[in-house]
Formats: sequence, structure tokens, C-alpha cells
Amino acid sequence: FLESKLLQSRWGKHTHTHFDVRPGMVNFSIPGRGITLEDRKRYVEHDKRYNEREMIANEFNHYFSDKYNVEATIGGETGIDISQKGNDKSQILKDFDKDIEMHFFGDAIYESGNDYTLAQAINKRKNGFTYQVDTFYDTWRILKELDK
Repeated sequence: FLESKLLQSRWGKHTHTHFDVRPGMVNFSIPGRGITLEDRKRYVEHDKRYNEREMIANEFNHYFSDKYNVEATIGGETGIDISQKGNDKSQILKDFDKDIEMHFFGDAIYESGNDYTLAQAINKRKNGFTYQVDTFYDTWRILKELDK
């Protein structure tokens, strides 16, 4: 399925590493891991224009999510993270006391993003706060506001 999406993509430049096996997940990237910083920026714009990763993740979930108990979410700037349902970023919360104040900064807190499940779980806590950020400048600005 993912290899067919790679071939169908309007993005013309590809490197050789499109699949990255990581602990608990696989990351799939249309432009690949060896992309230059300049081409990464171009792909980000391409993805904003065509919503390529969101469409691939949604289609993947339609065909495979329930059947194989897996879920695809948008990860980082160029990837799609595929993991077993429940094996996402939110599983880290079991290591923290439920009553501590927690602030989470994520660049993919939106529904199909890989920070979404963690943000939702933190927001359910009485002392949980989440912030959608795009750059470290956003994080720094918010931290300075919180420090007042």
C-alpha cells in the first residue's frame, strides 16, 4: 500500500530510505530520510498544498486500522508514523503522577497528528496544559509568558 502511494505521489524527488523501523513503530516518508534541508522545506510546502500525508494516513487507517489494530498519524514534517493502537506518545503518562502539573508543547496536536493522543490525555488531567507550536520560538514565547 505505502509503496504504491510512493509511486503515485506528485513529489518527484526521492531518496532511497522511505521506511524507518523504530522501537514500537514504523515511519514512512514520501521524500525519504536522505532529503536535503532545502528539499525538506519544499516538501513541507508540497504537503501543505496537496495534504498528501493526511490523505495517505486517512486511507491507510480506513483499510488497515481495525483489521490489524494499527494506526497511522502524521509525524514530524515529512513522515507518517504507523504503530499499534495504544502504542503512541500517550503511553508515557503511566510513568507520571496524575496530580502533577504538566505542560506539553507539540507541533502535531491536531486530530491526525502524532501528538494528538498525548495532548488529549493531558487535557483530561486537572493540571494538564497543552500548546500547539510550530517552532522553538513559539515554545520559548509561551514559556516566558508562563513565567510571569
